[in-house]
Amino acid sequence: MGVTAGLISLLAVAAACVLLSRAGITRRLALLTTLASGLALAGVIIDPLEPAVTTSLYSIGAIAVVLPAPVALSERALAGGLLFGGTIGLLGLALAVPPGTKGFGVLFGWLTLALAAALLSLAIPPLSGLTPLSWVLAALAAHGALLASGVTPVPGRLPPHLIAGAVAVVAVSGLIAMMALLPPDTTPATAPVLFALIGALALAGAPPFAGTRLSFAHAPALVGALIAGLVLPTIGLGFIVRVMPQLPPLPALAGQLLAAAGAIGALGTAVGALRAANGRELVLWQGALQAGVVVCAAAINDPLAGLAASALVLALQLHAIAGGIVVAAMIQRQSNDALDGSAAQTALPLIGALWLLTTATATGLPLGWSFWGWRWLIEALATRLVWAIAPLIAAALIGLAAGLPLLIRCWHHGQTTAREHWPEGTLGGLVLAPLILAGLIPWLAWPLWLSWSPFAPPVLPANPIAWPLIGFALASGLGGWLVARRAKPLDPPRNTDTTVIPTWQGMGDGLRGLAEAANARTALIVLGRGIDRVASLLHTGMIIFEQRYYLFGVIIALLAILILMAQ
Repeated sequence: MGVTAGLISLLAVAAACVLLSRAGITRRLALLTTLASGLALAGVIIDPLEPAVTTSLYSIGAIAVVLPAPVALSERALAGGLLFGGTIGLLGLALAVPPGTKGFGVLFGWLTLALAAALLSLAIPPLSGLTPLSWVLAALAAHGALLASGVTPVPGRLPPHLIAGAVAVVAVSGLIAMMALLPPDTTPATAPVLFALIGALALAGAPPFAGTRLSFAHAPALVGALIAGLVLPTIGLGFIVRVMPQLPPLPALAGQLLAAAGAIGALGTAVGALRAANGRELVLWQGALQAGVVVCAAAINDPLAGLAASALVLALQLHAIAGGIVVAAMIQRQSNDALDGSAAQTALPLIGALWLLTTATATGLPLGWSFWGWRWLIEALATRLVWAIAPLIAAALIGLAAGLPLLIRCWHHGQTTAREHWPEGTLGGLVLAPLILAGLIPWLAWPLWLSWSPFAPPVLPANPIAWPLIGFALASGLGGWLVARRAKPLDPPRNTDTTVIPTWQGMGDGLRGLAEAANARTALIVLGRGIDRVASLLHTGMIIFEQRYYLFGVIIALLAILILMAQ
């Protein structure tokens, strides 16, 4: 089977990268990981269309531990997006490695292991006994890649992505154990299901746990994109999208709360994107925005919303790699990706165009595939949860505004203009091409993918009324490009003692309260301090009675006497 062969090749190449990391052939190892990911993608594509009979190794109650099988047709696009994006991302990293580099083979080994873990999670049932194993491998590989890329963790503090991974593994293991102990055809309790969904959100870095992504803002752009933007969201959000049809619908209140967390969290991530200090943070916040929209869609018990959730996961996967490529090009050609209002010396017109398409993908604007997912979700919300439309539209508009500073930095009149577009321009265009093609001709995705979804309606819900919107998007993009080309260049950075906060970051600081809806760190800190306060009060009470049990007895005796006298 193609999936099994792809998993074996990824694991073998990951081991080879670790063993040969000191051999001075890092670039060759990086190209080898790209080849392994590409072969795994080919294996997923050539797998038979008919559902294969899964082989069970052993069973624990109602839960069977099965070998990886061909990915279902309704989910094959997610596996394809994972491996296609992983192949392009690894190729971009491989081309950036100078020949003869030593010591970075471990980085590519961890990245390949993370891709293998994500592919394993899609090749087995979501409630399989191997699911916790794939999540553990992904969390450990993510942390290993972060360390191998040169990021030093904060001393004395456990990295947030490891905490999220531990919570997710415990949560999904609890749900699987409960399902194994239940008699057949028994409905699981709501609490363990919600706990598992929350764990998946934490692993994916989705609101309200978007802060777990920020650990990767210090890593190289493509490393952060591969791990925090591609692998972990594919595992967490893929679990939610795949497991929801297999479980009874959530109670109305629980579903509304989860949808509200996604919608309001998307708005919070858009505000967080306004406050981004560099391009890497901006790409991570945009990915979290899309994750919030996916959560909102998956939580609604509506076929159209379920279709939107599956469609938006694919857009999220490829957006992360495209954004990583754009930021990597900025760092290489402009020396940094800071969004502090300072001017760069080199204009990047093609990279700016790629970033415009990337931002359109993140915010659901016409022209990209994500437009159809946003549209289907809003149509479902109009009949299910109409108030959630407002925060989603606001998130899209603020997210679009948050992407403009990076666009201006690429398109401003620098001293020179980059004419060489290899490899960033070519790779970025290759990643975005499927999204643009599917956005312009959505009917291509119907027979190959969406028609096999459990939520699929009889016909694809895409009609020609969207074409005027697509034309408007094209005209707006062209007009914005012309305006940016004629605009006055940004002022060069000044050496002054006065700190100047750019307008967009000032707006983000003014709305930072909304950002807490996406990053629950402050709320958790307040909760932790409250628990410490209660614990200190209990400790004080225990000190009073510590080794003075007679005092406790005297008080009880006095209370008894008072009660008797009162009678």
